[in-house]
Amino acid sequence: MRGPRPRSDSVRSSCGARSPAGHRAGGRFPRRGGRLSEQALARIHTLPTRAPLVRPGGPWRALLVWALGAAVAGGLLGVAVQILVSTLGEQRQFDWWFVRMSILMAEGITLTTFVGSRYAFPQFRSVPRLLRYGLILLTVLGGALAVTLLSVISRPGVVVTRPVDFLALVAANTILAFLIGGALIAWDQLQTSLERAYDELRVKEAFEREMQVAREVQQELLPEAPPRLPGWEIAYTCRPAAAVGGDTFDFLELPDGRLGITVGDVVGKGIAAALLMANIQALARALAPREEDPAELNQHLSESLSRSRGASRLVTFAYVTLDPRTGEVAYSLAGHHPPLITGPRGVRSLDRGGLPLGVGFGPPYESGRDRLEPGESLVIFTDGLVEAPAKDDPDDDLGTERVRELLARSAEVRGAGALLERLVTAWERHTDGAEASDDMTIVVVSRLDGGDAT
Repeated sequence: MRGPRPRSDSVRSSCGARSPAGHRAGGRFPRRGGRLSEQALARIHTLPTRAPLVRPGGPWRALLVWALGAAVAGGLLGVAVQILVSTLGEQRQFDWWFVRMSILMAEGITLTTFVGSRYAFPQFRSVPRLLRYGLILLTVLGGALAVTLLSVISRPGVVVTRPVDFLALVAANTILAFLIGGALIAWDQLQTSLERAYDELRVKEAFEREMQVAREVQQELLPEAPPRLPGWEIAYTCRPAAAVGGDTFDFLELPDGRLGITVGDVVGKGIAAALLMANIQALARALAPREEDPAELNQHLSESLSRSRGASRLVTFAYVTLDPRTGEVAYSLAGHHPPLITGPRGVRSLDRGGLPLGVGFGPPYESGRDRLEPGESLVIFTDGLVEAPAKDDPDDDLGTERVRELLARSAEVRGAGALLERLVTAWERHTDGAEASDDMTIVVVSRLDGGDAT
């Protein structure tokens, strides 16, 4: 579902569920994000636990249940076999010895199955499936064979005197052994499926929790409202993707009344990406007031990141300083999409910079300069804008050229809010409601023809 369009009165739509916030009292720089709240930090370090899928019961109680069940099943089977044999056979005499032996066979098979399933079979989970199932059947049949030999030893003449009864009893209990073995194999398959499904569920829930915490961290980093600069208008939006990315932006109060603007994007998703961007943002806030040259700031950020980060991640970063008195712009890019300046003089790009932050090698960063004249606007964006795919053709990105063409057709548009609305509308029409795979962030800074920013 599409989110609300940005309003034209310097109001932004933030990344996530915050309500749009307008200007607030309290100076040119309203209260801003960037410091993680105690609640957000607590969410990062606290993960809920789950109860086990199956709570194990007492082994003696389970053994008793198995023994009683086996006795009942063996007794019923022995009685049924004796009734059938004594009715249809030559010797029409019911012999309770066969019933007792049937109970003993059932107990032997069941006890073997119980002990194997509890203690032996779990040790063979890494064995190939067919071999494991063969071991299960051999174990169950081995229990039946052991009890059969015991019955022959206890009454050796039964094989000669009543061979039909004996063979019927052995056949019935062999069938019982196969049934129990098959049931055990079916249970093993069910248990494996349940464990796999449970593991997938845990991974999914862990991922969803991580995305939620990452979104909260991302929210903490975003400004509350744009700065208030006489003669200027600033508007911005950050549309969250389905999976949280690493987009962030910030406004920095610099010496001599200058304004610093940072826009960054960590390649990756989740808590790691959000925390990495929080680290970069904190470093930028600490270093920016002391660095006149944007290239020097990017150099310090890149060196610090390459020394401290554990996992290899690309971080694109754009740092722009603005002197609102003269309109002079100084900038340096770190692998970021070149910002665009649009107005009556056409569309031009700012493309000086270097490699993404943290690469650890490459030439020094370069800085560039430009000037915003009245009626011109600076547009800084992340790849979520130009790389947004069309709904019907994932290979058809919106593209930088289309964005430039749109800005060229919007030369008469005045004000950051109106220009931002055109960009967002073009993005929405191109994606046509398709689920975005990356955050889309746009910051627009417009120099008005005259008067104060609204």
